[in-house]
Amino acid sequence: STPPSYRYEYDEPRKSSRTVLYTAIFIFVVAAAFGISALFRGATVTVTPRHETRELKQTFTAKKDDTGSGLGFQTVTTNKDIEKTVPATGEQQVDVKASGTIIIFNNTTASQPLIATTRFQTPEGLIYKLVDGITVPARQVKNGKTVPGSMEVLVQAESTGDKYNVGLKDFTIPGFKGSSKYTQIFARSKTAMTGGFSGMQKTVDPEVLKTAETDMETELKSVLVREIQTQIPENFILYESAVTYSLSPVVQVSGQNGSAVLKKKGTASAVIFDRGSLSRAVIGVALSEATSTQVKVSNLSALGFSYADGTKVDPDTLDAITFTLTGNADFIWVFDENKLKSDILGLSKQQGTTVISTYPSIQEAWIETKPFWNKTIPTDPVKVDLVNTLK
Repeated sequence: STPPSYRYEYDEPRKSSRTVLYTAIFIFVVAAAFGISALFRGATVTVTPRHETRELKQTFTAKKDDTGSGLGFQTVTTNKDIEKTVPATGEQQVDVKASGTIIIFNNTTASQPLIATTRFQTPEGLIYKLVDGITVPARQVKNGKTVPGSMEVLVQAESTGDKYNVGLKDFTIPGFKGSSKYTQIFARSKTAMTGGFSGMQKTVDPEVLKTAETDMETELKSVLVREIQTQIPENFILYESAVTYSLSPVVQVSGQNGSAVLKKKGTASAVIFDRGSLSRAVIGVALSEATSTQVKVSNLSALGFSYADGTKVDPDTLDAITFTLTGNADFIWVFDENKLKSDILGLSKQQGTTVISTYPSIQEAWIETKPFWNKTIPTDPVKVDLVNTLK
């Protein structure tokens, strides 16, 4: 017989909900990622200004303390002493004259030349003589006040011996006695008078002494330049070849344990220039089609400086100097970076590029935005970085 048939009833299996869940999670994660990344929206605008290099070989004239529209210069002066201990191998009679630095003041209306060996006298009657011939500038008006002309110079005692080793003093010029210049031209110590000696002293081998003197001169000049550099305001420029030196002879004194101590004093004076004024002067002759508001000289310090006649001068004696600058001058066109950033806030990359192209001082620029899907420059200036490739 035929077996009975049975029909089983059961529920159809339900479709898994996992696919829906995973889809929802994915959508949520993507949305969250875009939402979070929006918080980090930003832009970097990289700009290369217009620039040009031109060869420069030009002579300029500058006036001392000129604060007008012309080119001016100022002077800085410093003094330093150094010592060096060397072996002393013998003994001999030594006669050395004391020396030091004084400041000569000229309260007359005319500059005053003074020859080498001009005598200066202390109240006690000690005589010191000018080492080099100079010209002391006349009095002048500064900031509405009349001030005497002045100059720092090196003087040396007329005779040897330690009695000429004295502290700070006032000086008169005996040669002017009986004239008005006796009270109008005078001097005061800048440093004490030192080094005077007469008697038996340990001696240094001539070759050792020669080497030591050379080394001390090099060291002293280096020390003086570093000291001058610390006195220069940030907006001024110093050329090392614009520094002049006055170095005293080496003075020897006895040291310990059979040694000798060598002492050397020096004064350095330099002319310095306001960077803005000098830059305008260079632009005026080398790039006359531009103005200083459009262009700056980016490498002033790299240009070569020399006095026009090829000789060193004492800047304190002059009201004006003539000098030559040589080299390749790099000119960079300038623009208002804050205005540029403000002009492109909230624009698309293409719109921003178009706006930047209207700036004649900019040679090329490109804009990068983040995250990758963002094509708009943020409206918040904090989120926009401006990079100048020539800074």
